[in-house]
Formats: sequence, structure tokens, C-alpha cells
Amino acid sequence: MIPLDENIAATSDRIDPAEIPTRRITVYFDGPTPQDALVLEYAATQAEAWEFTSAAVHSGLLVTVDGRVGPGLRRLPCRSLWH
Repeated sequence: MIPLDENIAATSDRIDPAEIPTRRITVYFDGPTPQDALVLEYAATQAEAWEFTSAAVHSGLLVTVDGRVGPGLRRLPCRSLWH
């Protein structure tokens, strides 16, 4: 789980637990050669991870999801589309 910093802790009673990212999404993109492959990681809520992964796999991407969300992991872009 992402550690709460002092700014978040001051408002933690107003944060919806469903909005805290608890999943790491890793997306793998093939390149022309194995050395050119691209791997991107994002933090997401469980609902965002489910919706994004379903769409990404349907589009032919390789995606993994786990609970290894670390500090500094950026949020899933356009996350409002995924829940």
C-alpha cells in the first residue's frame, strides 16, 4: 500500500478508500527487436485495473496486475475512463 504522507494524513478521513491505488499495472509493448521493447508501470485502484486490463488485453496487449504499488508510481493516465 502507498504510505500516507502528512498532507494526505491530514485529510485521510475525507479520502474514499476505493480511490486509493492498491494495484500495479505493468503494460508490455513489443518493439522491432527485444531491446526496443517498452514496459510501463502504473498505480490504479482495483476497479481501474480490472477495466483497463480487460480493454488492453482485448486490444492485444500483454498486461500484468499485482499489489506491488510503491511510492512514486504514477497513476494510470485517463483513469476516469477505467471506472
